[in-house]
Amino acid sequence: MSGLDTDAVDGVGWHRSHMDKTRLFAGLGSLLLACAALALTTDAAWGAKATSVSAGGSHTCALKLNGKVVCWGYDFYGQATPPGVGFKSIDAGGVHTCGVRGNRKARCWGFDGAGQSAPPQAVPFRSLSASLDHTCGVRMNRKAACWGLDSFGQATPPGARFRGVLSLGTAHSCGVRRNRQALCWGDNSHGESDPPGGRFQSVSSGGYHACGVKPNRKVRCWGDDTWGQADPPARRFRSVSAGVTHVCGLKPRGRPRCWGNDTFGQTDPPGIRFRTLDAGGSHTCGVTLKRRVRCWGYNGNGQTDVPPGLR
Repeated sequence: MSGLDTDAVDGVGWHRSHMDKTRLFAGLGSLLLACAALALTTDAAWGAKATSVSAGGSHTCALKLNGKVVCWGYDFYGQATPPGVGFKSIDAGGVHTCGVRGNRKARCWGFDGAGQSAPPQAVPFRSLSASLDHTCGVRMNRKAACWGLDSFGQATPPGARFRGVLSLGTAHSCGVRRNRQALCWGDNSHGESDPPGGRFQSVSSGGYHACGVKPNRKVRCWGDDTWGQADPPARRFRSVSAGVTHVCGLKPRGRPRCWGNDTFGQTDPPGIRFRTLDAGGSHTCGVTLKRRVRCWGYNGNGQTDVPPGLR
């Protein structure tokens, strides 16, 4: 190395090394920006799509693919103002809403006059169902736990084990036992807690009636039939949802069919296919095949005005 300017050599080497690091950091910066943009795009895409929707008394809530909840409609008691946490499932009641979080703990918000929004904190749940004044859930051992108003025994469940989710009416509760028999408890003034025998795939409780899907996909209903809500069409359905005085179901290919009280158009669905449907007080909502939300029926409190990001 004799005869060379070592300072110059060191300077050139440092310059090249510095340029290489600059290019490396620039490349990493571009990569991080691209990843961040992709994450934002993915989150926005997930945030614009719904996995389920629940129609309450006069409000509606949707669960997005990213686990966030969006609600709209009547919010006097805060039932349409969800907490900013993630959920696995949700259910809108009369004037309150409940959901199961990622840690399986229950969280409710809205009116709590009868304790319906005060779930047990030490109990993990598979699912929850909210009604007007009471709430029930299926625990991890598949037994039911309920809280809130219990004037008719609607919040005092039997010790049976249940499949899937429970469904609550105004003052009664129903579920499908592990042997696929329907079991109801609470108010029975209209026969709503007296289900027919035989096996059921699922049951849904309305105001003072209930309906269930049989293994052959036929629907059986019982209880109050003032508006024809307990008189289902002789069609096959893959699911059914009972509102206060109306019922909607999804036929095998996802086409909706509704019956019962149609005073506000709640049984007049659009002619498109849906993934899920949920019947509420006097309105109905569903998640389309594209995971958008559509609602119809009474809109006196904005409960069918789906936010632009979910339409």
